[in-house]
Amino acid sequence: MLFRHLPDEIFQALSGSNRGLIEAVLNDLADVFYDHAEDPIKDKSTIIESIEDTLHKLDTLAWHDDQKESFDSPKTIHDYALRIYHRLVNTGWLVEEQELYRVSVLMTPQISMLLRSLVEISRHGKRNYGATVLSILSNLEAVAKQPKERGVTLRQSAEASRDFSAHLNQILLGIRSLQRELFASRDPKAIVAGFFDLFVEGILIADYKTIKTSNNPFRFRRQILELTQDFLGNPETMGQVAQCYVDQQLISMAEAQAMVEKDCRDIIQTFSNIEQRLERIDEYRYRLEKRAADTARYMDSSRPGMANKVAGIITDVAKYEKLPILKDVVGARFVGMASAAQPTKRREPPPPRVMTPAEVSADAIKLRDQQRRFHEARQVTIPKMQNYLDKQIATGERKHILDFTIESVEDFVCFDHLRYVGSLGVSAKKIEDAFEVQFTNQYLDVHDFVECREFTVVRRSKA
Repeated sequence: MLFRHLPDEIFQALSGSNRGLIEAVLNDLADVFYDHAEDPIKDKSTIIESIEDTLHKLDTLAWHDDQKESFDSPKTIHDYALRIYHRLVNTGWLVEEQELYRVSVLMTPQISMLLRSLVEISRHGKRNYGATVLSILSNLEAVAKQPKERGVTLRQSAEASRDFSAHLNQILLGIRSLQRELFASRDPKAIVAGFFDLFVEGILIADYKTIKTSNNPFRFRRQILELTQDFLGNPETMGQVAQCYVDQQLISMAEAQAMVEKDCRDIIQTFSNIEQRLERIDEYRYRLEKRAADTARYMDSSRPGMANKVAGIITDVAKYEKLPILKDVVGARFVGMASAAQPTKRREPPPPRVMTPAEVSADAIKLRDQQRRFHEARQVTIPKMQNYLDKQIATGERKHILDFTIESVEDFVCFDHLRYVGSLGVSAKKIEDAFEVQFTNQYLDVHDFVECREFTVVRRSKA
């Protein structure tokens, strides 16, 4: 169950008629219980005083009896504080512990995590990712220098990358939902106010203006990608980091290797497609800003209050029995038929036309199939390498580099990656268990295709 660690009545306090008071009190109690310099177990009197301080800051106080209660409605601030305190205790937000004559109040870990999450959602605003990206780079550099001691920081870098990717999605979805909300409004003031309050203050990241500059927070992206790709291509480093995962999280080596590989690929994926995602965000931002700018321009040209001024002029003119002669006005009609708003013209529907489907030429289809087959041939997969080795070493136990045959693009790709079979990740473990690649220090020219170090592939004996 999603809420199996929470009391059944936990959300009753936030669903009744007094939820406004409860929300304000919980928001301030979060700061009281999150004070790391003090004991998390508080005296009851401290909590009551904190609730009273919150109520003093509110403009109006009104208590609605959602259910029949044995005591009267609150009259003073202290009565309100006691009523809210008992409501929080009865619904599970606060837990009382009594030791002799002393009553202490605390929050369970599950309730504390829930309240922290709710407060973070309500206070969601601008975020600065310059320091986040720099911390990811620093952690990866520490892992590269000391993989045995600092390997666990790779996990922190991956979590920060995933959090950054999730926040980019939140920005994109937030702009889209805000765009639909503002576009549906017909009140110009609401559109302009919503743009500044919800978008500029609530969604936009703090360092958005620096993204297009040379000092942008993503200028370290290349180093981050290079370090992460080096981890995937270095079996020794991957093994040391995986061993650090094993020691820290008490898991098996196979699970640790899979976890390390997933963390590295998450970092690579996050920082590889960041430009495309920022371009989408920028596109929606442009639409939203253009709508707000057009609305502000319309508000400026419509001259708010003009109707009242015209009504006042008509009222003043009605007082005269004979209209005065305006000698200073030379042929200017400031109020007339031209001042009336013109109704929009009815748009005629476009005339019908025959829709002819566009046919793709056979040459284009043939070229697309050739490109697809070429890209598939260049892809390195474990089954391809397994079949290539089984075909090359069908008989015997070893094969020299010059004895391998290369008859197609697939054969060349598989042959070229035999030297890096140890850096292909956990999925290539099956090939490493079946074959061993033994290198020498001599370089050879293989079939006029590639020049590389001499090696011999030896089939491992089955125990």
